[in-house]
Amino acid sequence: ELLDASQEFYNEDPAEYPTMEAVDCFREPESRKLLVKLMLHLADMSNSMKPFRICRIWAWQVLEEFFLQGDAERRLGMPVQALNDREKVNRQFSQVGFIEFLVSPLVFAVVKVLPPTESHAEQMIQNLKTWHTIWLSDTKPPPSETEKRALAERVNKLEMKFYDAIR
Repeated sequence: ELLDASQEFYNEDPAEYPTMEAVDCFREPESRKLLVKLMLHLADMSNSMKPFRICRIWAWQVLEEFFLQGDAERRLGMPVQALNDREKVNRQFSQVGFIEFLVSPLVFAVVKVLPPTESHAEQMIQNLKTWHTIWLSDTKPPPSETEKRALAERVNKLEMKFYDAIR
């Protein structure tokens, strides 16, 4: 109830956000600990919420770290974990999955608690669409019509979740 009121209040007058009730809630020691943990976790995956130029640089760096791990696994004769195999991972597709399954659930929850973070969620959705577009143009061999349709549905579904989160 408090969260709905805060969201509504924020939408009416952002300058007056947060409400006193929300401030009181955020001052509680347990709430503060949770908020600190939440912000730290959100910062850890924030590359998906940055302008795409920065998002891509960080994504490539993280993937390269995974690939180096996979290279080491291969050299040691160990099974190479799925996301660590530079020969099999489609970088763009991996980022769609990262946003869809790891980043967006947390971001959509945060938007409900902290409405001023909505612009970050919006940037994340824009990045998701950009990854999708690049996947369509750069994937070799080109994805099948079924694969194209399936990923478009996933992207659209996530965009609808975003709109539900900000209502």
